[in-house]
Amino acid sequence: MSKIATPGALQLVLFELEDRSQSHLIALYDLAPRYVFASRDGGRSAETAPAKGNFVASIKREFTYHGSTFHLTIQPARLTRMVNRDDVAAQADGQTEIEYEVFPAEREQVVEHVVRRLAMDRSRLSLGGENRDKVQMRFTLYEIQRELKAVGHTLSIRDIREALTILARSRIIIGKPAEGVKKGRGANLLESTAFPVLAIRSRPDLIGDEGGDEETHLQFNPLVSSAIRNLEFKPVSYQWLMRLKSPVSRWLYNRLSAEYDYSGAEAPGDLGARAMTLSADEIIKNSGMNVWSRRRDTLRAVTSAVDALVEEGILTSAEKLYDKVGARIEGITYVMLPSAKFLAQVRKAQAVESANVAAMRAITGDDRRPTDFVPVTPAATVETRARRAKRLTEESPRLPMAKAG
Repeated sequence: MSKIATPGALQLVLFELEDRSQSHLIALYDLAPRYVFASRDGGRSAETAPAKGNFVASIKREFTYHGSTFHLTIQPARLTRMVNRDDVAAQADGQTEIEYEVFPAEREQVVEHVVRRLAMDRSRLSLGGENRDKVQMRFTLYEIQRELKAVGHTLSIRDIREALTILARSRIIIGKPAEGVKKGRGANLLESTAFPVLAIRSRPDLIGDEGGDEETHLQFNPLVSSAIRNLEFKPVSYQWLMRLKSPVSRWLYNRLSAEYDYSGAEAPGDLGARAMTLSADEIIKNSGMNVWSRRRDTLRAVTSAVDALVEEGILTSAEKLYDKVGARIEGITYVMLPSAKFLAQVRKAQAVESANVAAMRAITGDDRRPTDFVPVTPAATVETRARRAKRLTEESPRLPMAKAG
């Protein structure tokens, strides 16, 4: 069992959610295509062994968020493993250690989702760093494994340890190009890893799934820390995220959740059922999915990811508008209509966001978003939890539960 931290800051208390069907979306960070997904026909694999004396090139991508263009660079993590000498064309018998480079992939995406959910448990987070502005948490690898099993995913302790290590070593750079400068240049908003600090306390004599109860400490990415500090996070359905099989479907759900907010509503909470339109090429570019050698296979994969949201009850329908050259399909535009269940989830998120603003106002007397972490006493922590729970019980609409499938 991990030691329980004392939150010490109001925002860490407000990041908590007792409802375990929920997670938190941190829009820019979670919508950036930070993972590398291998395609079925020999496309880029997440793992690459560099030639001697060389290194694996970083992956450079471009994506849009709220109408702005961002540049993303993903640098691989470098790991080591023991292999038989024959596997590396050596003459001697026995084993030797080799280095290989690997990009964060679907496994790492799922593990990061689970870490985020655990971070929302009561008194899980604390502040660290010289200025007490770094958000950190402690847990055990067994806790990750149990949570994965609870949501239908199975990983060994060794796999979980490796996934966390990749997330801690793979560097991501997000930049926004400045006007009037060459492509690729501009101000970097972020240059860090998912977990800039990771300490897994383990003994060298433990192998395989042994050592899962050893305490693990990590520090969250600066964008995540600043989003928590500024209350720039919103609840999304953790159940939906974990049930969606495709990483592209998960990205689409996050994109829908980020887009459906107060904007376009006649009144706060009155979202209507307006459709969202995305082209296949927009989904390919912004989700980071790999393309197949044949265009029709790529479009089929995108369509499957969109249809999964209909099957899960997130969308009522997804109409396909085909762009054809003769009989050949060159492109598809998807007109996606949100379901009543999805809109109920959005309204539930809005209720939590409003309750968080009210809780902040009650402590600081200010409606503006905080720019620093707000200290809070243990008594104020208990009172804040109680007031927020009461408000959410009275105001937040209940989310209709989707059938498990």
